[in-house]
Amino acid sequence: MRAARRRADAGPPARGGERRAAGGDVATRKRVLGAATRLFAERGFRRVTVRDICEAASANVASVNYHFGDKERLYREVVEAALETVRGFADQAMNAGLAASAEEKLVHYVRAHLVRDPRSAAARRGSVLRDLFRHELSEPTPIGSHIVEQALKPRLRYLATIVEVLLEGRASDETVQDCVLSIQAQCLLPVAAPVAFDMAAPRTRAELERLARHVVAFSLAGVRARTP
Repeated sequence: MRAARRRADAGPPARGGERRAAGGDVATRKRVLGAATRLFAERGFRRVTVRDICEAASANVASVNYHFGDKERLYREVVEAALETVRGFADQAMNAGLAASAEEKLVHYVRAHLVRDPRSAAARRGSVLRDLFRHELSEPTPIGSHIVEQALKPRLRYLATIVEVLLEGRASDETVQDCVLSIQAQCLLPVAAPVAFDMAAPRTRAELERLARHVVAFSLAGVRARTP
């Protein structure tokens, strides 16, 4: 009886090495994916075992292999789900409108990053990818470069087009890259920096709007100071 219950909990293997959940197995697959997402974000890929995931999901230890193939493929699915959320956000951040000026595009980009409720579901999903990437920086896996290509580089290229216009196309590639790095850092650090400086992170909309205005003003002044 116990063996039969374990087989039912794990679910049947599908063709081609893929494991597909069907019927009641959908709940088990969802629990495993949710537990893996939480644990990978907290500890990173290398510090989480299959047993850890299955125990957190209240699932049989064979569930990862049955539903996902192995830990590596489960990790990739966690990353892809996080990336899908970030792609939607990035599309919004980079969509100020065709008629928008470089300054207007910068305002829109900064506000998209900063003026949003950090407690919202979208913000929480985005934080998963940031946590995964943080672990990738210290303990890289083969998927780390995929995260960079899909989540970070499109935004950096977009910022570069804005900076090039602000610099009237007369700056070196190195100067453009420096400006892009400075702007992007200001969009990503408001949560971490207050902790480092023993300050309260901005939470109200008024506080976030004030921070966004500062980042835009500071960035425009810095970029224009680099004009040849």
